[in-house]
Amino acid sequence: MGFALIGFLQWQHLNHPTDEERKTHPAQALRRLPGAHTAFEDTMATERQLQSLKLFPYRAASRLWGEVHDKELPLWMREPVYKAWTAVFNCKLDEMKYPLQDYPNLGEFFSRPLKEGARPFDTAPGHLASPVDGTVASIGVVDDSTNIPTLEQIKGARYRLDEFLGDLPSFFTKNPSASKGKKMFHCVLYLAPGDYHRIHAPVNWQVEERRHFPGNLFPVNQTAARLIPSLFVENERVALLGEWEHGFFSLTAVGATNVGSIVITKEPEFRTNTAAQDPLVGQCITKNYGGKVDTTRGEEMAQFKLGSTVVLVFEAPESFQFTIKPGDKVSY
Repeated sequence: MGFALIGFLQWQHLNHPTDEERKTHPAQALRRLPGAHTAFEDTMATERQLQSLKLFPYRAASRLWGEVHDKELPLWMREPVYKAWTAVFNCKLDEMKYPLQDYPNLGEFFSRPLKEGARPFDTAPGHLASPVDGTVASIGVVDDSTNIPTLEQIKGARYRLDEFLGDLPSFFTKNPSASKGKKMFHCVLYLAPGDYHRIHAPVNWQVEERRHFPGNLFPVNQTAARLIPSLFVENERVALLGEWEHGFFSLTAVGATNVGSIVITKEPEFRTNTAAQDPLVGQCITKNYGGKVDTTRGEEMAQFKLGSTVVLVFEAPESFQFTIKPGDKVSY
């Protein structure tokens, strides 16, 4: 996983862009950001480097990996294979619902459910619970100081809210700061390969539509986040949009290398990273649910077939405060 990125980093070292190239040929994603670039953004990949990175067939390679981990393993092989994976990635086998032999392939093991009662869910009023097990990559307030709101990818690097979520729904066409006493917040959570891979509703909310953005499948680790401008805009993702008690709420599952499969619990027929979708890269495919689908905090919403990233973007009172910080481990 990520070998192509490692090779690219070596290539980048040997073909380091000049300061002049960085000034005259920054990545197109950086050109579309409002205001002047930050010092950190000026160190990110140029358009030439980004196009070189895109030469690797991440989507096809991830589909191939998907075929491998969906191959059924013989019974005698399952326990040693899964225990070896556990030893490397520190999985919590004491929480899994079924014995190791019951998972026919790596894909089912990666996305294994928890046994009943393994995780009493936070039901305290007003709390925003973590939707996943993972590591906090970024949190903060959406910057709406210009007419193009931006989010923080990593400290010093931004990406556009409208490019990440697409055209914003009618109830969120106004500037968030115009809502008296409210702001927009964001939270990025990274799931490692050993983490529990299912995604749960962090609040009680009403989901109105699902947006699928076929895209690239770059790695989403810290190295990639520091290198690739607008990484979460580049990558394949599925966004669920709706409202909660304080206004707009969205949960987005972002794919990554070898993580092209994002499953929506209430839409078992829905598929991502298919060959038929390759020509649709960069587009937005929207499904309106025809009403507001009530979703209860703690309810399973989606799952990855391997670790990746979940991004929350939501409206909340100005007094809202995170009790976590980047680098913290969180659990659903």
